[in-house]
Amino acid sequence: MEHLCSLLAIALLATSLVQGAPVSQNQAGCGKQSVSGRIFSGQDAKDGAWPWQVSVQQNGFHICGGSLVSESWVVSAAHCFNLSVAISAYWVQLGEKRIVSETPAESFSSVKRIIPHPNYNSSTLLADIALVELEKPIAFTASISPVCLLNASIYVPAGKPCWVTGWGNTLPQAVYKPPETLQELEVLTVDSTICNDRYRGLREPSGYNPIKDDMICAEYPEGYKGFAWGDSGGPLVCEEGGTWYLAGIVSWGKGIKLNGVVSVAPGYPGVYNRPNAHNEWIKKNMPGVTFAEVNFTLISPQPSTTVTPNSASSPPTIPRVLLLAVLLWLTL
Repeated sequence: MEHLCSLLAIALLATSLVQGAPVSQNQAGCGKQSVSGRIFSGQDAKDGAWPWQVSVQQNGFHICGGSLVSESWVVSAAHCFNLSVAISAYWVQLGEKRIVSETPAESFSSVKRIIPHPNYNSSTLLADIALVELEKPIAFTASISPVCLLNASIYVPAGKPCWVTGWGNTLPQAVYKPPETLQELEVLTVDSTICNDRYRGLREPSGYNPIKDDMICAEYPEGYKGFAWGDSGGPLVCEEGGTWYLAGIVSWGKGIKLNGVVSVAPGYPGVYNRPNAHNEWIKKNMPGVTFAEVNFTLISPQPSTTVTPNSASSPPTIPRVLLLAVLLWLTL
């Protein structure tokens, strides 16, 4: 899948969300798609395929993704928000696979408040999670519904096929082009020890672990496809028994700069915040929230992930390696 992401002006904004026939707002109905049959090569998503996906926008421009988790709350990444910016500058677009100026105003909601995790560290990206409360509760429809949140005891096993979605840049370049259609890509989760080995490289001490306990890694098994600029804060979701669960929030990755152009670094998994590592904090701020118990299964044998850390074989011609915190590449 090529990378798709962009700056984009939104002309119509509205504070209420009334779209289609409302359905049950019970959290028991979370994680259900109205459309199945995703595109496995990583391309445009179908209408209604990811009804929890939202676009977080600042002053009319798409800046990050997010996930609807209830009638009033969206989960995104802490690094997406600047608390010095007026809350009125932020809007959320829901229920759309295309974020274009012709989009009906009914798909927008203003934001009441933004709550970044108090332990968020902009250097290590620890606790890279934020809660966004909508100005008014929204009505669930076939194209707007929440994703399920996992119980704190649940760990997604390595080798589990999951999906990452977003309006991230689809071109391997520094220019941020306007997004059009929501992109999707199937990825496999990666064992944290292996992910740490790849990111640690040869220059860091053995005790250095950039992948913290509240992070999860996932990658496309052939070459590099993953998230990009504009996908930050968006969902990594995993399915079990016909229900989709929020396993991760797009957080950071590693890239390289060649001839002044920023591109993704092959061999490095994408790194996501693991929201269920912060359930106590979520419960404190979202009264009534519920978490799901599930046993994830692996349909096929886990692919070999014993790969030598990429930095060991990186050619000396690469000028430098960049840690991309807000740079999200959905190479679909």
